[in-house]
Amino acid sequence: METPYKPRDRKELCIVDCPICGHRQLYPLLSDEELIEEYNEDKTVRSQTVKIAPGSDFDSMRKKFKEWTKVHADMYWERLQKCDYVLNIGSGYGFLEEELNKRPKKNFQIEGDDIGQFRIDNFVGGICHKLNFMTDEIPQDMLGKYDLVMGLHILEHINAPVEYLKRLKPLIRERGCLLIEVPNLNSFLCELSPEYAEFFYLYEHVSYFTEKTLRKTIEDSGYKINRIFTKELYSVENHINWIRTGKPFIQYNQMYMPDERLEFINDLYKKEIERQGKGYALIAEAELQ
Repeated sequence: METPYKPRDRKELCIVDCPICGHRQLYPLLSDEELIEEYNEDKTVRSQTVKIAPGSDFDSMRKKFKEWTKVHADMYWERLQKCDYVLNIGSGYGFLEEELNKRPKKNFQIEGDDIGQFRIDNFVGGICHKLNFMTDEIPQDMLGKYDLVMGLHILEHINAPVEYLKRLKPLIRERGCLLIEVPNLNSFLCELSPEYAEFFYLYEHVSYFTEKTLRKTIEDSGYKINRIFTKELYSVENHINWIRTGKPFIQYNQMYMPDERLEFINDLYKKEIERQGKGYALIAEAELQ
């Protein structure tokens, strides 16, 4: 069933809802060749980011994702400290791994994986594999190795998410876990700003998940879900900007307030959004059945 929405960067494509399960996705799907070409060079993100944070491609990426990196390192630090080995799929340039590796008293080893050659060539986070789990055989030394396999904003890019999650199972050791983070279709900002609700759709994202459809995807893949929750990553300043201007604020990510003395307002605002289950990020923790 076709929705009124179009990807902001490919208006000839559609966004459709499944009439049976309600899952929302891009249509028609991009070919595997198109996806690999996009991620191998990362041209779209690189061109946009240089405009936002002028410099070389790599320096621009670091500036752009500085806040995102810190927020996620803080979010998952305690969970990661309970692990021995962690695999971060779709790890990009390794900024998260780099941040975690420099923290004192780190107890775990984290490895990255990406299919984009430009990202791998510029990876700063230590070990990075180049495996496409839809097509490549998993090396013997990675089988059953990881206490935690995490995919932060990767599942929405996959044409066949159920099959993809099934193929990750051999990586996870007994009593190990899967952690998935995706954008939340039912976020508070989608309700607040019609302009953001349209901006939310882009052709690199194949799927648009709600709690219901993410739960079904993971359970259909053969995992047992421990919990699903949301986190609001962006600040009240960011939300007010969308309401006032109807446009993204591009100078920085607006995850924190411009003055730390105002951060208590941000904390209260985010906690209330999360209480309602309407945070920007939808996060699921699951284990093997």
